[in-house]
Amino acid sequence: MPGEFRAPGAPSPKLPSGVLGLDYLKFLQLSVSDEFLMREAMGSPAVEDALTSIRLGTMRAARPAMKVFFDGCRFWLASHVHRYQAARLLGACHQEFWCDIRAGTRNDAIQYASRITSASRTCHNAPISAR
Repeated sequence: MPGEFRAPGAPSPKLPSGVLGLDYLKFLQLSVSDEFLMREAMGSPAVEDALTSIRLGTMRAARPAMKVFFDGCRFWLASHVHRYQAARLLGACHQEFWCDIRAGTRNDAIQYASRITSASRTCHNAPISAR
């Protein structure tokens, strides 16, 4: 959007530098792999919070940024899928999300999502004294 902050991304030999970095993307611009979409339960507290945020009009300000990988054609969502799920459930196809856009493929998005899911499980399953 004109006049809005846009952090510069790392230059990529295949992608224009203006595409990468921090920026807003709309729901319809995002692609999500089926494997990733199935991980987020519809009735989870995170989805419920995101539904409320969209209804209140505060989702555009939600932080941290959603991690997205751009392959030159599609923006692949790699984190915060509960926000995407909430917009899908409400039919909010013009909902905007604050995104951290990096160069990468669908597989990069899946691998990133797997790493953060594993790290989250490890953290939640660690003994309290280790946290």
